[in-house]
Amino acid sequence: MLKLFVIVLLATLAVVRADEEKFCAGCPSDLKAEDAAAELNKSLAKLAAGDGPHYKLGKIHTASKQVVRGLLYRINADLIDENDKTKTCDIKMVFYQGVEVTFNCPGEDEVKKTHD
Repeated sequence: MLKLFVIVLLATLAVVRADEEKFCAGCPSDLKAEDAAAELNKSLAKLAAGDGPHYKLGKIHTASKQVVRGLLYRINADLIDENDKTKTCDIKMVFYQGVEVTFNCPGEDEVKKTHD
């Protein structure tokens, strides 16, 4: 009886330990391209309705999300500017009391904008 109890206890601890290794509170996790595209397209539309920048989304290469003081999306994507020039940029979106979007494109200054 004691052996059975010890075996069950060890098996339970092994399962709990395996689950702990899969979950990491506050760690970045992969974000589906379609989910990233939906959020990024909303922000691009709101920014274009204001003073810009005026980008259209081409293709999402990578995307992750992370719970911070709010929610942080990190996206690497092709953006198409108003001259139909495509550039691959790193985009950071922080959702906390509004949305702060940072565009980091090669050969250009970083652009930081906010919207509701």
